[in-house]
Amino acid sequence: MADQTDDPIAQAGKGHRVRSFFEIEARTLQERYRVIETLLPNAKTKGAAHRGEEGRFIESLLRTFLNKHLPGNLQAVSGFILCPATKTGISNTERVLAHEDRHSTQLDIIIYDFDAYPVYERYEEFCIVPPEGVVGIISVKKTLYLRDLSKELIALRNAACLCAERDRRSPCTALFAFSADQEDPEALNREILAGLQAAYEDQDFDTLVNEVSVMEQTCAFKVRSKDSPPNKARYVAVDCRAELHIPLQRLLQTIMSVYYDPTRRTGHERPGFVSFRKHTFKNAAELGLLPYTRLSPA
Repeated sequence: MADQTDDPIAQAGKGHRVRSFFEIEARTLQERYRVIETLLPNAKTKGAAHRGEEGRFIESLLRTFLNKHLPGNLQAVSGFILCPATKTGISNTERVLAHEDRHSTQLDIIIYDFDAYPVYERYEEFCIVPPEGVVGIISVKKTLYLRDLSKELIALRNAACLCAERDRRSPCTALFAFSADQEDPEALNREILAGLQAAYEDQDFDTLVNEVSVMEQTCAFKVRSKDSPPNKARYVAVDCRAELHIPLQRLLQTIMSVYYDPTRRTGHERPGFVSFRKHTFKNAAELGLLPYTRLSPA
């Protein structure tokens, strides 16, 4: 019997329902983010009259999407990561000896495992949490202004470094935007690479930013590949103009790849949950390489 793996008719039924479902989710989210500017428009400029509330609304939209689809013990909240200079485990004093108390900047979205780890403070969607339970960190923008890109990526990098442990995979980090002030995807990809390079500091592979996505434009991400050059993290980008679902599915996939990583010891295997057309990532455009000091937890 002929191999049907490259037959487009055979491929049409493989994961098509999942892709169609997330395409609906993505289009619904893309329409919802315009609600405040539609109801409360700014009389002088594009956007809403109340930018602060609009920003909180945008963050809440993405948190609601994530909380709908992630495992129940993982919840998307906002707030801060506090890494105290305290013992870990029973008698590990590494933090006490190496650091003073440290905390992150305010983070739009923290994906946290509330079943397995405690919290310092929680009020509605706001939390202050220790680093052990952090699975993902996301910055959310209605419009990604490229002048702010490196600052946003540096904040993500620093938050990831707060959570880095040698025996556990670090949380994923992502910048997610609904639009950008650069409408050409190729030019946008060049700016994203430049932002990643500007944010780079002598880092482990895990703490390099995972992805930068702009809906209806591009999804740029870090590749975990044996084919990458030694000690170089490879970044690629997928054109999302025809498939709005890609950034949202990539975000879910990246969060789950951390949560179900063996070093996180959940005891569960990552489920088959997301779906992309064959060769979606194989045909991704090459962005560039960033150096790193160490590949994975020892």
